[in-house]
Amino acid sequence: MAEAFSQSLWAPLLIGLATGLLSGTFGVGGGIVATPLLRLCLGLSPQVAVGTTLAVILPTSLTGVINYYRKNFVDTRLALRLALPSALAGYLGARLTDAVSGSFLMVAFALLIALAGFDLLTGFSEKLKKKAAGETYESPPWSRVLPVGLLAGFLSGFFGVGGGFVMIPIFIAYFSMPLKLALGTSLLTVAFIAVPGILTHFMLNHVRPDLTLLLVSGAVPGSYLGSRLAIIIKDNLLRKAFALIMLFIAGQMVFSELPKLGNH
Repeated sequence: MAEAFSQSLWAPLLIGLATGLLSGTFGVGGGIVATPLLRLCLGLSPQVAVGTTLAVILPTSLTGVINYYRKNFVDTRLALRLALPSALAGYLGARLTDAVSGSFLMVAFALLIALAGFDLLTGFSEKLKKKAAGETYESPPWSRVLPVGLLAGFLSGFFGVGGGFVMIPIFIAYFSMPLKLALGTSLLTVAFIAVPGILTHFMLNHVRPDLTLLLVSGAVPGSYLGSRLAIIIKDNLLRKAFALIMLFIAGQMVFSELPKLGNH
């Protein structure tokens, strides 16, 4: 029994730590790792895995923002302008999780993870960053901000992710934003985006408060450490190794959930 308790205690702490490191280092919410791990390792239902992960994203993202903000790597104005459309789309995305089967939700999420993994592996976002390195950044107009907020908000509410892995390439390619400014601004935007989704999932009983506390205990220090590492160094080998892990997790999720999909 003691061993089982230890495992039940340490598993969410370690998942939280991995989530935080990813969040702080890459400027994303970390849900792209936490949601599948909660499903695969702890056996949570798909909806509860999504809702509980989203509850962790808020403190994790805010912790990661601290170091970027101190270095003036946050466009607060842009993050605030993204907040309104993303809040609306996040609410709709969270509500939609109750209308689809859990297996469909997880298979769709696996495809999203695979897409992000291929991006890291091929370096598509990295090429965008190099291309935009010499361009001058100006805060974009509302007409360009609106569709980005709607897309990121919907992904956040529906999949329990922050939306940062979508926003960062858009910030760089579409807004000509420097890399570290994109990372910091993404983290602050992720925090704004998470709020309506968290509230909606909580009302739908998709949030496990006990697990949330354990995950946050690992994620907050992980996020702070990750954001410090990101400002100092970016390791291409680490990115590719992480990409392979993401592709493996996506494959495991599809293998586990696809047979169940045909039963609905």
